[in-house]
Amino acid sequence: MNKLVVMVEGETEQTFVRDQLSGHLALFGVTAWPILPGRGGRLQGVRKWAGARADIIRSLNSGNFVTTMFDFYGVPEDWPGRSDTGSLPWSSRAEFVETKIAEDIGVAMGNRFNPDRFVPYLQLHEFEALAFSNIESLASVTAPLGTISSEKLVKSFTEILDEAGTPEAINDSYDTCPSRRISKLVAGYRKRVHGPIVTRRIGLSAIREKCKHFAGWLEKLESIGTAS
Repeated sequence: MNKLVVMVEGETEQTFVRDQLSGHLALFGVTAWPILPGRGGRLQGVRKWAGARADIIRSLNSGNFVTTMFDFYGVPEDWPGRSDTGSLPWSSRAEFVETKIAEDIGVAMGNRFNPDRFVPYLQLHEFEALAFSNIESLASVTAPLGTISSEKLVKSFTEILDEAGTPEAINDSYDTCPSRRISKLVAGYRKRVHGPIVTRRIGLSAIREKCKHFAGWLEKLESIGTAS
């Protein structure tokens, strides 16, 4: 089985990869595990690019396949291409930065870089966007954590989704990113604990159907099983 290192942003993504994604990829001949790279003294979030680039190159030098799972919302402005995405349609922002990341890593590694072994991925716009792939599942997990009934949460979550059009389009500002949309309605929501519970309840098949950028990433990871 081919080995895949998944560099993740935090404990939420770490749990998702360990408890859900890795089992799915094993069916395709891929052994995947998450790592939390060094954060340079930061308690949470994504490192500045110089540190993140060093982490990526270190993992690639191990000889394994490498991918990333960072929230587009949280990527610092000094990452390749990040500051140039403001005028782009939301649907192309992550892919634009992913391309720039691969180009930068290629320049840094020179002829040691094998682009077939690196799959950069940024989650639009945040991990919790995946939770909006099935509103009923999201409401069933979060209703016991607050004072609003499941039925009313379904209505509120549906309004958020309808306004955006698709889960991955839910806004990326401080006040309107997916996790804060949820926590404003459910005071007891804790993303590190409840986010992965929601995605497990929804299932990867439903998530990939609703989240096209995520679906493209998952397809690339599945293909690693037959790569040489």
